[in-house]
Amino acid sequence: MCLIGLLVSGAASADAWLNQYGQVGLMQVPTARGIGKGGVGVGYTQFEPYWSYLFHVQPLDWIQGNFRYIDIRNRQGQANPQGQTFTDKGIDLQMRLIAESDYLPQVAVGLIDLGGTGLFSSEYVVASRRHYDFDFHLGLGWGRLGSRGDFENPIGVVADRFENRPAPGVDNINETGRFEVGKWFRGDVAVFGGVVWNPDRGPLSLFAEVEGNDYQSEGLNNNQETSSRVNLGANYRLWDAVDLGLSWQRGEIVAFSATTHGTFEESPVPKTQQPAQPNIPVYAQSDRGMPGRKLAPPTVARLTRELSRQGVYLHAVDDHDGSDRITVWFGQAIDDSLAPAASRIARSLIRHTGSAYDDFELVDVTGGNESARFVMPRRAYHRAVAGDGSIEEFLEYLRIRQPQPAGYGRAEYRRLLAYPAYSYGLAPQVRSNIGGVDQFAVGQVLLRGFGTLQLTNRWSFTGAAAVNAVDNVGDRLGTQFPSGLPRVRSDIGLYQRTGQDYYLAQLETNYIFPIASDLYGRFSAGIFEEMYGGVASEILYRPTDKRWAVGLDINQVRQRDFDQRFSFRDYEVTTGHLTYYHELPWENVRLIASAGRYLAGDIGVTLDLSRQFGSGVRFGVFATQTDVSAEDFGEGSFDKGFYLSIPFDLFTARTAKSATTFVFRPLLRDGGQKVTAGRSLYDTIQYSHARTLRNDPGAWRQ
Repeated sequence: MCLIGLLVSGAASADAWLNQYGQVGLMQVPTARGIGKGGVGVGYTQFEPYWSYLFHVQPLDWIQGNFRYIDIRNRQGQANPQGQTFTDKGIDLQMRLIAESDYLPQVAVGLIDLGGTGLFSSEYVVASRRHYDFDFHLGLGWGRLGSRGDFENPIGVVADRFENRPAPGVDNINETGRFEVGKWFRGDVAVFGGVVWNPDRGPLSLFAEVEGNDYQSEGLNNNQETSSRVNLGANYRLWDAVDLGLSWQRGEIVAFSATTHGTFEESPVPKTQQPAQPNIPVYAQSDRGMPGRKLAPPTVARLTRELSRQGVYLHAVDDHDGSDRITVWFGQAIDDSLAPAASRIARSLIRHTGSAYDDFELVDVTGGNESARFVMPRRAYHRAVAGDGSIEEFLEYLRIRQPQPAGYGRAEYRRLLAYPAYSYGLAPQVRSNIGGVDQFAVGQVLLRGFGTLQLTNRWSFTGAAAVNAVDNVGDRLGTQFPSGLPRVRSDIGLYQRTGQDYYLAQLETNYIFPIASDLYGRFSAGIFEEMYGGVASEILYRPTDKRWAVGLDINQVRQRDFDQRFSFRDYEVTTGHLTYYHELPWENVRLIASAGRYLAGDIGVTLDLSRQFGSGVRFGVFATQTDVSAEDFGEGSFDKGFYLSIPFDLFTARTAKSATTFVFRPLLRDGGQKVTAGRSLYDTIQYSHARTLRNDPGAWRQ
C-alpha cells in the first residue's frame, strides 16, 4: 500500500513506459530508456496466455532491473494437485553503455530471465534516439527475442558455440534459477524496434513496433498463433503517474496493461513539521557583549526540557570542573544523521551558557553505549549560523573523537533520562505468499501491536502480537514441497495458515554493552520471529570515522510450533556468521558480505548490495550460495531475492529513524536461510556514526 502511494505521489518519467514484461519499452520489445535514478514501478499486464505482475527498479543512472511473476494460463503447474496454472518467475537486467548526446543515441545491453527457468531467456543490444515528439528504437535480439532468426549470429566468428542455442525448458525443475552464462548471446539474431509518438509530451502516446520473436519456439511447447510481426498500441497517462495501455499484438490478440512508476529519490511529503531550532542571539565574532554562564542545576534542567521537546534526550552533562569544554551525552529520534541533533544541542547551549565554553563535546549514546563522539568549536558554529561564515567552513573545524567504553558514569550531572521507559504502538502489517505452488497470490492484513520496555540504558524487552483483519488464506497454504534439507523455512505456508487469526510475533530481551573502544557486544533471548526462538550473541567492531565494520553472531535457536504461541517443535540448530559491512563512498551504496552456518546446517556465503535513496527508502538485492546441491535445494538452485526498507516517516511531515523491511524471494526454500535473532548491533548504531555529520551540510539547518 505505501509503495503504491509513493509511486503515485512521484512524477513519472515523461519518456518511459513499462512494457508487458516490466522492462522500460514499447509493448513487447525493450528500449534503451530508463525511468531515472531512484525510479521504481509496479504493474499488471495481460496478453494471452500470459498474465504478468511486475516490479521495476532503477537504483542508478546506468543500471535497472526487473522482477516479475508470469501466470501462464494454459499450462498447469508442476507437482500441484490443486491444478494451479504454471507460474514463472524471472529477473531482467539492463546496463546503459552510452548516454544519448547531440551526436549519439542512447545504447544499452540487457539480459532477460537471467536467473529463472529460461522460458523467456533473451539477450539484446538496443539503441534509442529522440527527434522532437518521436522516439525511435532499434535493437538486435538473441534467444526468445531473436527467434525469428533474421540472420546468423555475428559472434559466431569468435567461437562456433555461439552459432547454436539450447532450447528453453523446465525438464528438471531443480536446475532452474541458475545464471546460465554459457547460453548468453548464442543462436540466431533478429532485428526488433519501434517508434513512439507522444504529441506535445501530452498524456497520449501511440506505439508501433516490430518484434523479433516468432512465437513458434515458446517454452512448455506453448507456441502461439501469429499473423503479423507488427504490434500497434496506445498508452494514456493518468495523474502524471498511472499508465493504461491497450494494444493489438501478433495480429491475433488484444493486450492490456496498467502500470505506475515514480521515484524514491524524493520524499512524497516535505518535512515541514520539524520542531523549530532554538533561537540564539547574534553577536560579532569577538563575542563582545555575549554573556557567559557556567553550568548549574537549573541550567541543566532547562536544557533537558528544551531539547526533549525536539526529540533530543540528554543522558548526562559534565563541564569538567569549570573548564572551557562542556560534554553532553545524548540520544536522538530526529534523523538518520547526527547533524540536526548536534545543531539543536549547540543552539541550546549557546542560549543558556553563552560564551562560557569554547568547545562543545557531544557524545551520541545508542543502546547505552557511546557510538559517536565529536567536538564542535563554539565560535565556528556560531559564526556559521549567524551568517558570518558557512556550515562548510564550520565543518573544517569539527573534530572526531573515539567513543569511550566508560561512558558517562562519572559525569557531574547524570541519570537525566529516567528508567524504566516504555514505548508502544499499533500499525497494519501485511503477510503475503506470492507465486507459490499452493496459490499464485495469498495474503492477509493484520493489526500489529508492539511495545518496548527499556529497563536500563542497556537492557530492554520487546514484544509484538498481531490479529488478523482480512485475508484470503483459508486452506490455500500448506502444501508440503519436496525438500532434501530440514524444513527450516519451506513450511512458512503452514505457519501463515495455522496462525492466521492471531499470533505472537516477538517476545525478546536484549542487553547491549561496550567491550572496548569501538567494540560492542549483545546478548539476546526469547521469541525472535514467527518461526524461531532461542538465545543469541553478537560482537561488532566499528572503527571511528570509518566506512566499514566487522561483526560476529552466534545463535542457538529452536523452531516454533505452527500456531506461533509459546510451544516449540523438536528442530534445534546452532547458526552463526562473520559479517563485513561497508558503506561505499558513492551513491549511498552498502555492501554486506557474510559467511557461516545457516538454519539447515549448510555452510556458505551471502552477498547483499543495496542503495539508500533520497527519500530514505533502501533497495537491495541478495544471493546466498552454500554447500547444498541444486537437487537438495530444489527449484531455484540457490537463495536469492530483493528487499525494500521503507522508513516509517515516508508519509509524514516529521523525520524519524525507524523503518520496516519487505523481503521478496522468487521461491522460499530451506537452503541458505538465516534467522532474525535479537537486535542487530549494526542496525542499532548505523545512524549513530560521526561520518554522518559531514554527509549533508544542509542537515545542520533542519
